[in-house]
Amino acid sequence: MPMNFPDMKSLISAAKVWKFRKPIEGETEQEYRSALADYVTPKDLIESHEIRNKVGWNLWSKEQERGLLKRRGFNF
Repeated sequence: MPMNFPDMKSLISAAKVWKFRKPIEGETEQEYRSALADYVTPKDLIESHEIRNKVGWNLWSKEQERGLLKRRGFNF
């Protein structure tokens, strides 16, 4: 099921589910989003990319889809 992560509140909720740390004081949403996505990647590649892109896989643009493939080492 696709999930959206549009804001810090949704990121903090996801972090609790994944047993990830709370945001560090002064950390921006983008920094926290990237750190959480990196943490989730080995466990759930698709959800990590949803976190990184703020939207569920069903709403990804072609560029976002290619971004996932590039992260996995597929270059085209």
